[in-house]
Amino acid sequence: MFNFYIKRFYLKDAKTLNKSVIPSLITIGNFVSGISSILLAFRGYLFLAIIFVLIGAILDSLDGMAARRLNAVSPFGKELDSLSDIITFGVAPAIITYSIVFYDAPILGLPSTLLFPVCGALRLARFNIQSENQDYFTGLPITAAGTILVCLNLLSEILGKKPYILIMLFLSFLMVSKIKVISLKGKKLLKKVS
Repeated sequence: MFNFYIKRFYLKDAKTLNKSVIPSLITIGNFVSGISSILLAFRGYLFLAIIFVLIGAILDSLDGMAARRLNAVSPFGKELDSLSDIITFGVAPAIITYSIVFYDAPILGLPSTLLFPVCGALRLARFNIQSENQDYFTGLPITAAGTILVCLNLLSEILGKKPYILIMLFLSFLMVSKIKVISLKGKKLLKKVS
């Protein structure tokens, strides 16, 4: 049974790796980065937890790029990517922020900490049912929101607690809003100058 699974999903034949497994492995790397970030945050290694979210952001950009380049875009890959994104850019940033900013005021930070991953999940659910080939996203992508939030944690000593509540609420709103955010998927950001 297991042998059938390996052959069906990962191997085209006995000697050739199915190219669609490459983007999925990169996505799993994103997922592992998110889980690692959460575990590190629980143990108090908050700077390392932030680093793992940033590693997840790099892997998240690479998995889509690899899928498009290998012509391996699939519904399975889209779902796996969303499941990874909610962990790495929804749950992990919320836990990191709660641990850094609200460690001594747990009740104060609880509502915004819970709202952030919930809005991220709603945003991903909407993204998964939208039609493909759009030049824009509806709402701020969770990858951007989570990355912004963890980077702002580096300024926690300067900003204090109250701005973080507002920042988390604002980012949560942007994720579920109808605001159109330009998509850079498949776009060349730099053009050759001849």
